[in-house]
This record gives sequence, structure tokens and C-alpha cells, in this order.
Amino acid sequence: MKILLLEDNVSLSEIIKEMFEEKGLIVDWFKDGEEALYAIINGYDCFVLDINVPSLSGLNLLKEIRDRDKTTPAIIISSNIELETIQKAYVNGCNDFLKKPFYIYELECKVDLLCKNEKNINLCEGFSYNLKAEILYDKENNSVKLTHKEKRLLTLLCKTPNITVSLEVIEQYVWEGEIVGISGIRSLIKRVRLKICKEFIQTENYGYKLITNQMGS
Repeated sequence: MKILLLEDNVSLSEIIKEMFEEKGLIVDWFKDGEEALYAIINGYDCFVLDINVPSLSGLNLLKEIRDRDKTTPAIIISSNIELETIQKAYVNGCNDFLKKPFYIYELECKVDLLCKNEKNINLCEGFSYNLKAEILYDKENNSVKLTHKEKRLLTLLCKTPNITVSLEVIEQYVWEGEIVGISGIRSLIKRVRLKICKEFIQTENYGYKLITNQMGS
């Protein structure tokens, strides 16, 4: 899992970064809001944002994120607990608000709760996908080998079942900031369909949609 951390307190950032990296997660740390803004196309699974940072506030960055990405969890961390600030954070699309100072364990629990889904998504013909482990299982419950980009694609689509994901979002999330174009996306979709079944990814005018009716445990 890949986290974008926006925090200008160096000591706190180092503690947060070390904690998540010990859990095997990738953390991209930014002290400046505008620098973080340019990086949001790199395909993140969770955003942890301080409000009062240089150049662009965490609240304004969150608004920019939500203009492009409605689903990736975002946690605001701030010492500002005025009602107006908290309300604006939720209006702009945050999933949770953590008041400073906090125990690092609190942040760890919130990320685990919001950003890790242990449920299996039932696909077609007996296939299922575990979001937490990013493992695809066939109808005999054997794991199916996937490339890194195939995992990224399945994770993205399984996070938003029955909702069309645009080509732009797929490119940003799967290729993590690289420009690939529609031919590369189509090629990846074709490879994943061949490993599972054609029907479970539906082609839309400007993107793709995972078709599923239920979620397993």
C-alpha cells in the first residue's frame, strides 16, 4: 500500500514514516502542499494530510484530490479543532479527522480501518480478489500470478465495484504518474480478462467498470 503524507513537522513525519514503513508500506512524504499536489497523480491508496503547511493547505489539497478521486481514503491531522475547520474538512471529502497531538497508534488504526479491506471481492466464474493482500484466487482457491500493474488495476476496480473508473484515473493509479495512453490501458485490461473472464470488466465510453453483485468475507 502506498501513502501520501503531507506534514511539515519533520520530527512527527519521520515517526509516522518509520511506523508505516516497518509495516511494509510505501510512504511519500511532502512538507509543501503544492509539491504534494503535483504528486497526487502517482497512484496512492491513502492520503494523510496536515492542514497548515506551506504553499497549499491540506484542506485545499484535499479538495483538489476529490475533484479527481472520490474514493481513496483521506485522513486530516491537525491541531486546529475549530468547528468550522472540522466541518470544512468533511465537506472537502475527508474520511476521518485526527486531532494533534495524537498517539501514533491512533493513526495506524485509522489507516488500517479505512485503507485496508480484508474482504474478498467475488468476481466471475468462482474467482475472487483479496484487497488487503492483493491476491487473486481461482475457483479452487489457488492464487493466480499477477504482475504489479495487474494488481494495481484489480485493486482500483475492486475498490469501486459497479462504478465506471475513467481512463485518466486508471492511468494515474496503475502507472503511478507515467504516461501510457489508451493502447497501454487496453492491453492491460485484455491481459487481466484473459486471466479471469471477459465479462467482469465492462467497457464504458471513457473508462472501465468492474461488474460484481456481492462481496465475500
